[in-house]
Amino acid sequence: MTRTRMDVWNLTHGEGDWPDALVAYERAVGLLRGLDPPTGQPVEPRGWRFLAAIHGIANAAGDADTSNPMWSNCQHGSWFFLPWHRMYLAAFELIVQDVLDDDGWSLPYWYALDPDDPATSILPPAFRDIAAGNDLHTTNRSFRANRGDPLPGGLAPSVTDALNADVFSTPAGTTTFGGGERSTPSFSGGERGLLEDAPHGAVHGLVGNDYNQAGEPVRRGWMGSFLTAGLDPVFWLHHANIDRMWQVWLDLDPANLNPTGDPAWFDTEFSFPAATGGDVTWSVGEVLDTVALGYEYEKTTAPRGVAPMPVPAGGGPDIGLGGVDMTNPLAPQTLGATPDVALSSTQPVPVELDQPVDFGLGAGADAGDGRVFLRIEGITGTIGAAVYDVYLNVPSGDSPSDHPELRAGSVSTFGMIEASMSDDVHDGSGITSVLDITRVRDVLANEGQWDPNRVNVTFEPVIPEPVDYQEGAELDSMAAIPADLRAARVAVVTT
Repeated sequence: MTRTRMDVWNLTHGEGDWPDALVAYERAVGLLRGLDPPTGQPVEPRGWRFLAAIHGIANAAGDADTSNPMWSNCQHGSWFFLPWHRMYLAAFELIVQDVLDDDGWSLPYWYALDPDDPATSILPPAFRDIAAGNDLHTTNRSFRANRGDPLPGGLAPSVTDALNADVFSTPAGTTTFGGGERSTPSFSGGERGLLEDAPHGAVHGLVGNDYNQAGEPVRRGWMGSFLTAGLDPVFWLHHANIDRMWQVWLDLDPANLNPTGDPAWFDTEFSFPAATGGDVTWSVGEVLDTVALGYEYEKTTAPRGVAPMPVPAGGGPDIGLGGVDMTNPLAPQTLGATPDVALSSTQPVPVELDQPVDFGLGAGADAGDGRVFLRIEGITGTIGAAVYDVYLNVPSGDSPSDHPELRAGSVSTFGMIEASMSDDVHDGSGITSVLDITRVRDVLANEGQWDPNRVNVTFEPVIPEPVDYQEGAELDSMAAIPADLRAARVAVVTT
């Protein structure tokens, strides 16, 4: 039997409505919490806190606790992000089915940033119901989310950005849907795919934390950190939607393929607690077909406005055999870079192109020739807005948000703290985000505003609007530390 994971807002009919799937889910969360000891570290692999610890848990020093081999194993910043989280959800779903004694139960998904329906950006009412004993509600969540405020509407383009990616992964530093290639798994750090970056990370940050009007977090909740995110029941619905979008991307275009020809991805295995005891282990190759795992999604059609960018003439990356061949002519070439950049600066960051190229955009040239990318490398820090929109060449004195045609993409800060930590496995060098700026280049070139010698990059925090003046004043008065996010290098590259 193939179960269907349903859209939670299609199941929910009004503010007071609790669909059957969430009634059962709330009961299961309570049962799983009952398996945990009242104090101390979790010990029961099927307990709620143990299951959350698989994603991440902090030790006494505040670092990722790996004292249990299953803890702090979530995969981020690489091509393992999507398959690892698919396995995590599949193992969790089987455990919920077992405690409910209902093998027909399926995890709903929350499509929080639907470009076609902004109303779904509100946290479903079952998670906001403050009735005593509601195991889906927590105060360890954004005040705004729990009140029923929508997420900022300006974040929806990040979904389109991700679905427009035309390659799952590459080792070559260009934009990807699924993340950069790694030879081994990694808890944090590395190169994020577009899906993991903004639509995924934005929801984590804005559902977990509250921010003042400077973009600084003033309240932190579970969803805002790798080390606590799995404790919030809505985490699992958010990730069901991220998993669904993987299928949306594959269905969107026959050219969208998983890198199944690379054993470094295809054969890598991860283990999770089994519903009936012991462990269950899957390889990446075993979880690529959701129907084989027992489920499908209610809807996998892409939102309006999604049109993947065509692969340049001469062929694209060989994504079936391990990504871009670094020896071929399409390998990226760095045109210019600026080191040590503060993302919170209100001033544009100039990137001087020491290899100026006109990209063949003179009179009569096709503005689609060549691809240009912006690499924001080594982002580290502890404080910053949940998301930054990135703009190019905004006219002096203008607000970046007044120029949507100059928006290159979005960068989320979810995971920045963890990626900045040094341990036995990670060097604390942070996260790299890559944006395809070809479209913006074309807009500028067609207006005669593209300077082949210089690109000005502006980072604009995406900040939820206060509902009223009093709320904005209260948040602004709360203690906050000035944003400290920096990038080791901002570079413009081309293929």
